[in-house]
Amino acid sequence: MEAIITREDDRVTVHIMGRLDTVTSEELKKQLAEADIAGCDILLDFADMEYISSAGLRLLVALQKQAASTGHKLAVTNLNRVVQEIFKVAGFSKAIHVI
Repeated sequence: MEAIITREDDRVTVHIMGRLDTVTSEELKKQLAEADIAGCDILLDFADMEYISSAGLRLLVALQKQAASTGHKLAVTNLNRVVQEIFKVAGFSKAIHVI
């Protein structure tokens, strides 16, 4: 997993490449903490994401709660067919804003 984090005012875009699983979700969590994304709208770009596990989904829930606690939003974009199906089965397509 590789992530490119860019911040523009109070909006953070996170372009995630590869797999977001148990190991890599912890890596991403650390990278996001270092980027100090608190108080920002968060856009996760999954254009190059291959797979997301339950650990990755848990990270999304935590990010959504963090954003909401400061009145901000979390959204995901560019889901491939595999990730769309995982979102659908897990009920995330209704819980997380998909652009």
